[in-house]
Amino acid sequence: MVDVEEVSENIYMIDERLYSIPRYGSVYLIDGERKALIDSGPSTSANAIFDGIRRVGVRPEDIDYVIVTHIHLDHAGGAGALIRDMPRAQVVVHHKGSKHLVDPARLVSSVVEVQGEEAMVRDGEVVPIAMERVKPARDGDVLRLSERQILRFIDAPGHGAHGMCIWESRNNGLFVGDAVGLYFTGDREVLLLATPPPGFNLELSLDTLEKLISLDASIIYFAHFGATNKVQEKLQLAMDKLRDWGDIVVKAMKASEPSSVKERLIAQACAELEPVKKMEPLYKYLSEVLAPMNVAGYIGYYQGKHEA
Repeated sequence: MVDVEEVSENIYMIDERLYSIPRYGSVYLIDGERKALIDSGPSTSANAIFDGIRRVGVRPEDIDYVIVTHIHLDHAGGAGALIRDMPRAQVVVHHKGSKHLVDPARLVSSVVEVQGEEAMVRDGEVVPIAMERVKPARDGDVLRLSERQILRFIDAPGHGAHGMCIWESRNNGLFVGDAVGLYFTGDREVLLLATPPPGFNLELSLDTLEKLISLDASIIYFAHFGATNKVQEKLQLAMDKLRDWGDIVVKAMKASEPSSVKERLIAQACAELEPVKKMEPLYKYLSEVLAPMNVAGYIGYYQGKHEA
């Protein structure tokens, strides 16, 4: 059975069992007069998401909006599959990413180039979305779901150029996608960076976090995984980690060949994952897939900056 939890008033977190891993990916249902999903997961998560929606007592055909925080496939790849059963739903996406949901060919080829063909087995089919069902969003745009529930879109580059966060008025909450990283609880709380190639930009990531800090929100809804009211603490921790990792990468690249730098940095990333080691499927994915991607994103960023 799909796990569903009401994490704020009228906001439900659905464990989408991302890549068949428990407690790795979360999609949020806002159950207002108008109803919205925050993120879609990949198409391989569609059945879990539909089950979660129904557990809340909502029918898929009642959904008005599927709002994706950015166009990476684990957040937006399943939108086209979901809206087949959501006849009135529009897909809201950062204006820089909208064309890639209408024609996902370039998006898919980029994923294969960075992650290999096996990524598409994990993500599944990316269904193109008709242009008339795509609603591009810009910084400051507002979407009213009810008198008490207003969403405001916040431009949030850094993880990628097409990122946005969403502030919701009812609980003073922030849906942050991957802009703040990945958050897990267990024996200890863990905050991991999300710095994949080719779009990672350190300066823009830090700017985004400063913007989020200034909003003085009461709760953060992470896409990976769950919610916390330790808002300022986690935002500051993310900023500190971004800067610390930048220092580590610069020193490592000055001292070593790029190949040995990558190995050393992956080892460093895996050391940070120790608190989730008991969650074997999650640890395996994070250490074997996410850690190398994060390292590649940092190395690519600094190499590009040096070349520029």
